[in-house]
Amino acid sequence: MDDETAGTHRPDHLVLAVGVRRRRRDLGLTVRQLARRTDLSVDWLEHLEEGSAPVSFAALTGLAAALGTSAQHLLRGIEEAPPSPEPAPAVPPAPETRELIVMTEEECRARLFLHDVGRVAPAMTREPFVLPVDYLMDGTDVLYRSAAGSRPATLVGRVAFEVDELIRIARWGWSVLVIGDAEPVTDPADTARLATAEARTWSEGVPEVWTRVCPREVTGRRLRPRRGDA
Repeated sequence: MDDETAGTHRPDHLVLAVGVRRRRRDLGLTVRQLARRTDLSVDWLEHLEEGSAPVSFAALTGLAAALGTSAQHLLRGIEEAPPSPEPAPAVPPAPETRELIVMTEEECRARLFLHDVGRVAPAMTREPFVLPVDYLMDGTDVLYRSAAGSRPATLVGRVAFEVDELIRIARWGWSVLVIGDAEPVTDPADTARLATAEARTWSEGVPEVWTRVCPREVTGRRLRPRRGDA
């Protein structure tokens, strides 16, 4: 942010700090509650009330609106701040805006190592399906284990493999999608090595087979929380 406010005037930061702090307290708001209303960071608001934060006209205008007053009144500080004999009407909280971030391939691959259950689906089939499978990473390849004779175990050719993590109450999460070619693991050395893998299918007592997915494309997205949520 720059230091200019009303187009040509630079604010007296100490006077502004007094005006913002008094108005916030009159409304019975904490700094964190005000941050959520304005979508401004808690750190910036704290520095503003200390008189040490740079201020832009856009930020000051939004702050004034959230406090139910004007930028001019805030700039006059405590001497000319508008009286508050009664609590001001509550200002509706700012809309929940979270930014959708496209992850790099490196970040996507790193997140694949965080989990052991994903979903696999054939890219082209007359009877499409999406089923959960246990998996592990073998370098850049995805290896999933499924019950012999099951539909995931018979997949060969182009498939989609997806892993995600969602926290509904926080409205936060991420998703990674792997497009690649599936083939059964038949090499004796690989089979022997994977026999000791910790990943287990949920169908205990059923013979298991491994399938390797060689990625052609790895993409993903994640939601970044609002600044006021920090």
